[in-house]
Amino acid sequence: MPIITRLLSLAACSLMALHPIEGEGAAPSSHMVYDGPVVGDILVNEVRVPAAGEALYTYYEALGWGGKAAGYAGIQAHPKAHNYIFSIWDHKEHQAPITAVYTGPGTTTQTFGGEGTGLKSWNFELGWDTDVWYTLVTRCWPVGDRTYYGFWVRSARTGEWTHVVTMNVAAEKAYLHGSNDAFIEDWLETGVNARTSHLRGCWKRDLGGGWRTLDRVKYSVNHWDLTEGKRSYRFRTNWNGGVIQEESGAHFFMTAGGRETEPKVANPSNHRVENERTKPDYRPLAIVAPKVRAADNGSLTVTWDVDPKSLPQFSYTLRAYDDPEMSGEPLAELRAVEPDAREVTWELPRVATRAQRHVRLECEDILGNVVAVTATR
Repeated sequence: MPIITRLLSLAACSLMALHPIEGEGAAPSSHMVYDGPVVGDILVNEVRVPAAGEALYTYYEALGWGGKAAGYAGIQAHPKAHNYIFSIWDHKEHQAPITAVYTGPGTTTQTFGGEGTGLKSWNFELGWDTDVWYTLVTRCWPVGDRTYYGFWVRSARTGEWTHVVTMNVAAEKAYLHGSNDAFIEDWLETGVNARTSHLRGCWKRDLGGGWRTLDRVKYSVNHWDLTEGKRSYRFRTNWNGGVIQEESGAHFFMTAGGRETEPKVANPSNHRVENERTKPDYRPLAIVAPKVRAADNGSLTVTWDVDPKSLPQFSYTLRAYDDPEMSGEPLAELRAVEPDAREVTWELPRVATRAQRHVRLECEDILGNVVAVTATR
């Protein structure tokens, strides 16, 4: 289980002087640990903060995993702005520091310390709103002797996806271990304010490509923080969690802090939201405006775009044929895992440059759906 860091707000450390930590005033740290631990390469969860459940200095974490690249991701009510955070811990088997190989608009990265060390990314520009569901996805994949981790988010309000960051972990086969651990953390002793997270639609894909729905959780509050002298003693009875039923369906919830919050369940307690689907239900990637142009040297430049309201691209495969039916073996083939590639210049073998080129562009999205389009030059 990932370690809960209490130093996520080091960049705003000057605020600590304005809000001295008394040692007993934090809202109780609360967890939902999902069942079904399995080694996998994709983890999905949705998180929402109701308007009445927003409180500053709160980390509403929704994705948490173990292994050689253990990490977590979620949204924060930070004094600077509503932000997204994605972090991976250092591990003794890493051959080099974790780095970011891609940062989306507004994303910055920095190392962290405290309860472990590693690399975290922040994005204060993208923003999130209360009463809106956000889908968080992380996917990892091998690149030589390294493992890359990508992080994507989707707003249910706009329907659009954003690639926030991709990190390079210097370890082979550093896949997602365990199940999923979601939590709420008050990092600045503001337990007088209630904070609530809603969670639904948790999925994990195993290394064989099979999807596991994670629909059972164990809810708990850190009991060691509830005793006298510990960080949540003054709010030791102000917590609750379980399942909420709404018109749109049932989902999990956790509430921590607030004088009016009372526990209605045991600590710990088990809960379930049944999910009859067999895989995540998001609109598959849609390729837009594919084009091919040829240069005098026989190379091809292929361009395309992706509908931002469809699942983001993960990889592409290009195949060139001289047969308009595109049957049989292709004259040439090129494949790459490049989530943000939208233009490729392709040096074809000489035998292919003499023929009319019929190109098939095949893209896989971040959840493994594959779509294809054709173009001719």
